Amino acid sequence: MYLVAGVSGKTGAAAATALLEKAHPVRVLVRSEDKGRTWREKGAEVAVASLDDAAGLARALEGVKGAYLLVPPDLASTDYFSRGRRFLGAMTEALGSAHVPHVVLLSSIGAQLAKGTGPVVILHEAEKRLAGLRATRTTFIRAGYFMENLGPMVSVARSQGVLPCLFDPNRRVPMIATADIGRTAAQALLEPPTHKEIIELESLQESSYADAARILTRLLGRPVEAVRVPDEATIPTLLQNGFSESMAGLFKEMAHALETGIMSFHGGDARHIRGPTTLESVLAKLA
Repeated sequence: MYLVAGVSGKTGAAAATALLEKAHPVRVLVRSEDKGRTWREKGAEVAVASLDDAAGLARALEGVKGAYLLVPPDLASTDYFSRGRRFLGAMTEALGSAHVPHVVLLSSIGAQLAKGTGPVVILHEAEKRLAGLRATRTTFIRAGYFMENLGPMVSVARSQGVLPCLFDPNRRVPMIATADIGRTAAQALLEPPTHKEIIELESLQESSYADAARILTRLLGRPVEAVRVPDEATIPTLLQNGFSESMAGLFKEMAHALETGIMSFHGGDARHIRGPTTLESVLAKLA
């Protein structure tokens, strides 16, 4: 039995689906019964608990061979790191009490760094916390920039012919589709390491917002230009899109880290995997 969190989102849903398609027993973690209904119909067990509820999570983890976990995002959070540490505390307590042999954590490119990467810093802490669990083997999936992050800007491209970007639009960065993250997580659950493993995950080639704009030009049938949001307008723009002020600051820092190359893959003994999904295929669904 494998526990999969985040099934209401894209990566968890892809991981659970991949396991079910291979006829592996799956228990999905959801916050309410109604969110688990469709998964029960697909043949999965359903556990109702929040990732920051140590006791509920421990019950959900009972008897599993492995678990896929993540720190769920909250763009409106006014204290992102305190919130993240609450989740990490619950996860480590639950994993320890349930004696889970293997956990796969959704991490991020740049998670090897303790500062300067905005919200990714909490994933640096997450890796350290989970790696300290003596009885649990760990797989950290350091994923590239989500291709689906471009989704909210597609409507702007359609209506105004611009694709807003918080960093240099010509800067190519490692990207990955969420479906490839989920499939990689599922395979990692089936192939646990002897102790700890880091997977660096990106698509077949790096891409930029300028590349995305050229693709959208073809898909939308109108010229689209990638345009950098001026530094002084970054925070106000994010606030208008539902970010808290503190989260807007963190995302501005992350954008700087991507532009300057601070956020990069570490290499070393990490296993590097390239997902097959292209940016064009993701944008075609978003457009």
